Amino acid sequence: MNIIRIIVLILLASVFYACTSSKPISSNKFKGYSQISQGEIATMEWDFANATNVKVDLYDKLYNAIDSAKVSPGSTKEYKITAFHESDTVAYKWTVEVVNKEEKVDAKKPVQNETKPTVEIPVYSPNSTNSEYINGAIGPEAAPVRIKIMHSTKNEKELELKTIILDENGNFINGLNSKVVDLSFIQRCKKSSNSAGDLQIQEVHKSDGTDYSIIFDNSSVAEFNFPLLERVLNFSESLSTEDRLMFSYFNHNYTEYLTLQPQKEFYDTFKGYDLPKPSGLSGLYKAVYSNLVDFTSRISKDKNKAVILITYSEDNSSLIYSPDDIINAAQNFGIPIFIIAVGDAFNSYTLQKIANSTGGKLYTVHTDSSHVAEHIMKEIDFALNNHYSISLNYDNNEKECADAYGKLILKYGDKTIEDGIILNPTKSEFHSYYQSVAIFEAKSSEIDSDYDDGIIELSNVLKNNPQYRIKLVGHSDDEGSKEFDAEISDSRANKVKTMIVNNGVDANQVITDSEGFSKPLYILGQTPWQNNFNRRVELKWVNPSQTSPFEIVVEQVWTEEEALTSSEKWGKRGYHTYYDNYLIGNEPVYRVMLWGFEDEEEVKEVASKIMKKFKTKVTYK
Repeated sequence: MNIIRIIVLILLASVFYACTSSKPISSNKFKGYSQISQGEIATMEWDFANATNVKVDLYDKLYNAIDSAKVSPGSTKEYKITAFHESDTVAYKWTVEVVNKEEKVDAKKPVQNETKPTVEIPVYSPNSTNSEYINGAIGPEAAPVRIKIMHSTKNEKELELKTIILDENGNFINGLNSKVVDLSFIQRCKKSSNSAGDLQIQEVHKSDGTDYSIIFDNSSVAEFNFPLLERVLNFSESLSTEDRLMFSYFNHNYTEYLTLQPQKEFYDTFKGYDLPKPSGLSGLYKAVYSNLVDFTSRISKDKNKAVILITYSEDNSSLIYSPDDIINAAQNFGIPIFIIAVGDAFNSYTLQKIANSTGGKLYTVHTDSSHVAEHIMKEIDFALNNHYSISLNYDNNEKECADAYGKLILKYGDKTIEDGIILNPTKSEFHSYYQSVAIFEAKSSEIDSDYDDGIIELSNVLKNNPQYRIKLVGHSDDEGSKEFDAEISDSRANKVKTMIVNNGVDANQVITDSEGFSKPLYILGQTPWQNNFNRRVELKWVNPSQTSPFEIVVEQVWTEEEALTSSEKWGKRGYHTYYDNYLIGNEPVYRVMLWGFEDEEEVKEVASKIMKKFKTKVTYK
């Protein structure tokens, strides 16, 4: 009897669950429409029955079934709000209509004629929502909370800083002058510190339009980049009809999707566009350089111009391009490069130098906060057209003041705020952790045809420069026995060599080597792309005119803390140094490396001197 009762209860529970779980999503509360004035905030509220999560197309996060979201569009906009259940999905639309706000004069508030700017004030209304980025504009009565150096230009003796000054809600503060705020600038060189005080500021507003080139990372590391496409779309929609845009994307190859075109045409074409699935390596340097060449052939001399690079990673496959190529081209063309680096798989040191060297700015964004990229792009656009210009003399002694740090300081009452910039960034000091010719499928040495263009380009450089030599180093993931990993990594290096030689390169110009699974980039690969990157063939140059592959292993330690201490020690001794992971058996260790040796003869000589001077055994490769 008890068994029968239990069976009946189970059946009833199953029927009840089936009925409740199959109930369709319905809306208990959903107005679907709001009307606000420019600068005001609209609240979209909902109450969905039988829903587990809700997604608003403006944000990356998930909302509850009974929840709300706040928005403040610059013009009338339609938002898609999607309710989810494991067996049902329903999309709703909410329209926020933005109307012009009638100007109202507050009779109780005195007009500050003495600080009223003589230039045109931007058509932005004050915003009351806290923001780190441009969110509106306000008069000089607001208190400065942030100052940002957005763009810099310099000649031999003069530096011009284009800055924005914001209140706590991200409003650009109009009408400031040297009577209201106290500005000073400090430049710290290696052996000295110079300062300039009582700086004059000039408010600038320009509306001739801007030419933008947006470059988008679509490599394997950018596996969750799809929400950012909508941010680019929203940014393009917010621009004026005087602006123009072009759009390119890259992995180890570079693709120009939209050539430079008016804002309206760009928006209409880009709407609904979907990138190919992220894959492959990152040829960031090559992509930006190629883009600069294309972009500068089309820009208008009368407009502002800027490159906006959105990247999830640093470069690992440009092969014959370097940061110096980007910096030189951008400086020659007078184009600032603004970089939005998302996540943490990049070297901010290199990206910071590229941005500062070209007069742009680096923004770093956490992966979970990628939606702020839209606010950043809008801030870049605002600052190019509306800013305070500050001119000052500075020391351009590249030897004594290489990588000098300049700091702009603003004092307002008893408060002090500041922002900094790297001056005279050194060139030819960039050391890429690695450069890959190709990555491979597990247990395979077949080269994907997608890497052909890069290998052919490398082959042409070698053919045109017979004095150049390269080393190809094969690597594996944990794909089998130690012997198998050694064999497959050797096969990968030789397959690339064969392809290069078949393209007409002298075989003596190409050396091969293999590491097996002894030097993985990711010891415990957490994602497919990390394991893919372990299965690679690296490129190293063996000639004086390129970065050399010859390195000295000076120490081997067990912890990263020891490696960092050792690396700093050898750096103080005057050597270029870094450390990397290495596997001995299954035990990870850290090798401290010295780099920058042009040929085998030099590395032998330096290794011998180090062993004699520091009484330590070293190896070189």
